[in-house]
Amino acid sequence: MTLFLVSSFGEVLLDVVEKIREFVPLVIGVTLAIVVTLLILRLVADLLKLNPFGRIYQSVHKPTNGVIDQMRSSRFYHPLKRSLGFDPAILMVLVALAILWYVVSGVINNLLFVIQGFGSSLISFGNGNFFRGASYLIGSLLLAALFFLMALMTIVFVNWIFGLFRSAAYWAMERLAPLLRIFEFGGAFAGWSFLILWIAISFATAAVIAVFFTSFG
Repeated sequence: MTLFLVSSFGEVLLDVVEKIREFVPLVIGVTLAIVVTLLILRLVADLLKLNPFGRIYQSVHKPTNGVIDQMRSSRFYHPLKRSLGFDPAILMVLVALAILWYVVSGVINNLLFVIQGFGSSLISFGNGNFFRGASYLIGSLLLAALFFLMALMTIVFVNWIFGLFRSAAYWAMERLAPLLRIFEFGGAFAGWSFLILWIAISFATAAVIAVFFTSFG
């Protein structure tokens, strides 16, 4: 009876994972539609040269003022402005949104993969296959740690490009600093510790999946 309950709970976890995977694209689509609509309204108000102190102008600009100001404080803003010949803030918002959702969806997929691995381990335990269950469980725990490090690195990367998540990026960098010092080899590789760490974590992730998951079907 206990093993049946364990297996049933594992199947519930797998069902939840599939439902969340189906729900994420909908959230991304709705978010994109809202942001693009707000940016278009802002652009139209600027093209029509509405009174900057008028109610309509203020209402249209207010929802996007924060993110536009954030883009204009980015280190890429002025170089892009000189290269393109126009204010690239709105373009940068769209790129930032695409990158942000790419990062968020990647983090969510990694989390769901860990939950799926844990659910598979429970199903294996419930079916009496303790060796496979233990393998999935160990693999899930290892991936959770590796995915956590990758999430920290993506936060730092997004902050470096757009200046977003400054507090989170500062905290993430504190957590990563000891590992980055390990991969700071100096010489021709000086300053490449961040990229080398990312490659090392990616390699470790592929190895864990191959050994603890793929090997058992």
